[in-house]
Amino acid sequence: MLLLLTIVLSDREPSDSKELKVEIEGLFEKRINFGQDTSSMKVYLDSILMEAEERRSIPLKWAYYQLMADGFSIAHDGVNPRSDHYYRLAEQLIEQTDNMELQQVGMIREGYYFFVYRDIPKAFPWFLRADDMMGKVRPSRVPFLAEHYGFISGFFSFIGNHRKAARYLMEALPYTEERSRKGIDMLNSIGVFHERDSLKGESIKFYRRALGMAELVRDSVWIGILSGNLSSAEWESGHYSKAVSLVKRNINYSTKFNEPIDAMRANLALAGMYVKLGRWDSARAHVDQALPLMENKPYFLPYMTKAKKVQADIAHGTGNSLSELGYLSSYMVLNDSLERLQDRQRVLRVSWQWEAEKYRRSIKDADLKRKQVNLTFLFVVGFVVLFLLIIILSVNGSKNKIRLKNAELEGEQIRMAFQKELVDRELGELQNSLQEFTRTIQQNDQTIQRLRNEVIRNLDNFPEKQETLSENIEEIMGGEFMNEERWTKFQDIFERVYPGYLDLQKQSFQPLSQKELRLLALIKLGLNNRSMASLLGITLEGVKKAKQRLKKKQ
Repeated sequence: MLLLLTIVLSDREPSDSKELKVEIEGLFEKRINFGQDTSSMKVYLDSILMEAEERRSIPLKWAYYQLMADGFSIAHDGVNPRSDHYYRLAEQLIEQTDNMELQQVGMIREGYYFFVYRDIPKAFPWFLRADDMMGKVRPSRVPFLAEHYGFISGFFSFIGNHRKAARYLMEALPYTEERSRKGIDMLNSIGVFHERDSLKGESIKFYRRALGMAELVRDSVWIGILSGNLSSAEWESGHYSKAVSLVKRNINYSTKFNEPIDAMRANLALAGMYVKLGRWDSARAHVDQALPLMENKPYFLPYMTKAKKVQADIAHGTGNSLSELGYLSSYMVLNDSLERLQDRQRVLRVSWQWEAEKYRRSIKDADLKRKQVNLTFLFVVGFVVLFLLIIILSVNGSKNKIRLKNAELEGEQIRMAFQKELVDRELGELQNSLQEFTRTIQQNDQTIQRLRNEVIRNLDNFPEKQETLSENIEEIMGGEFMNEERWTKFQDIFERVYPGYLDLQKQSFQPLSQKELRLLALIKLGLNNRSMASLLGITLEGVKKAKQRLKKKQ
């Protein structure tokens, strides 16, 4: 019941969070554009800082830092150290709280700051960090949700991730005022993103929803824009008259309400439709209306290219070959420029998406490492607790046994005194045996120890063989050292420590005998001649001669 109550309470939105959101939104609406007069801006915003200090409110102070950062970016009209400084202060301050919504908004705003001034590499981490927080925030608590999610949506659309761009707008749509220009804009943008993602059916649904809303609120500008967006769908469905009518509607509203860019696009689209219908005069009239609305900027390059193609088609349709050749020549020059621009944009988008994926992988790796550290910590803590528990239980058990042992102590002491004499005798015999055994293994001890060290140093290469190798070494240490059986075991261990070494020697020398292979193995271990003589059962002179024979075989 307590767990259920906790879940229910956690899902309820406290009134103070709503009040905080409203208060932050009110601050974000304050004037920050003082041109380059940053002194007046500081005086104007100081009241926010004073109130934040008086109330000891981290969110208010965070909002003050955000406004200062925005104000300096306007004053400098670009990325600048003062804005960077205030964004850092805001980030460090809000990290002290568990307010995920303000943390995400701060990341989005800083990302947008770099994005607006086209410092894309610096914008990347902020937008990606904000995206990672999507599952941790409650959209209803995000100040100016539609605006901030519009910022991050625009970024993802810019790098070519239109699906994620649409997702952010759809997340904010339920919290946007119904029948508002902002809502119409969001519906249209979602339609555009779906269209760019080749989801034509979905895009038409959102265009129609937006048009219906625009007609309800009698927003003539949006009625015109959305009519133009829907015209292509009607044209593809074969409804040519309806498509033409929708584009004309778009042109009328765009011209009436001074929307030159939209009017230019609509005139160019209608000219293309008239070309396909073979209505050359109408096509020429509309392309002539579109051309004066274009500027010599990269944005207009696709439309200028399309205009030249339409003019070439008109000239071809009217039989004017000379004009057609001139238009086609201009079209080819513009199209080459457009393709180069599009190629650069594609390369950039691929690199940006790769950067995004690299960031995702680094986040996953960091999260996995953190989980591993946590598991290791829990394991160590559990082990320590278990160890302490065993000690406590052992101590308690020992206390209970002390009384019994005290009663037996006197008898045990008598028994021990008697056994001591027997042990002393047995110890003397063992010492004699040990001395004899020591004399036997003195000759091979150094070799075994060296081999052991080599095994230990190379143990990481075959940890699963640790137990087997240890048993082999211990077996070699007993008894007579270099008989055939022990040499076989020694050779097996040696070849595991130095894999392929003896095979390589067989290739480097003429045919080798078993004794020469043994000698090569002992040379590899770095033994001196005297030790090798003892282990091989030959004289010191014999070792020297054997080495000389090996040299001759090279």
